Amino acid sequence: MSIASLRMAAGLAACLLLFVAAPACAQAFQTGLQVSPQGGGKCIEAPARDQDQPLQMMDCDSSPAQIFTYDPASMHLSIGGFCVDPNGGQPGNLVKLSSCEVGANQAWKAEQRGNFTKLVGQNGLCLDIRYGSKERGAPLQSWNCDDAEPNQLWVFQRE
Repeated sequence: MSIASLRMAAGLAACLLLFVAAPACAQAFQTGLQVSPQGGGKCIEAPARDQDQPLQMMDCDSSPAQIFTYDPASMHLSIGGFCVDPNGGQPGNLVKLSSCEVGANQAWKAEQRGNFTKLVGQNGLCLDIRYGSKERGAPLQSWNCDDAEPNQLWVFQRE
């Protein structure tokens, strides 16, 4: 085998290694999730951190009920051993906590939008504050994504 062939094989092997290892390099991180200031500037809270409990918006306080873990590899958003679940993934369904499952139904793809992030879930629906409410206790839902909706723009506040 010539030196040129060896170099090409080594380069191909390195590229394949990076391609295969890249998802494994993505590490989960703890975060608070604050909606854009125009969307109300509040944080997502899991008041009971228990299965089937809906999520709501509250004043940001970095309490344990507001510290989620986001895993870029699985795209799971979790808290207290439960995953944020789109609850059927239909527009208007309230988002809740459920046992974590393997599969796409609990995946939330983080898409950068300027200084903010959209979380796109099941059926291409976004994590959204119902009715765009800026009130404490406002519920979260799955809703049609729209780049002009400030109640769908999130800030990851790494803890």
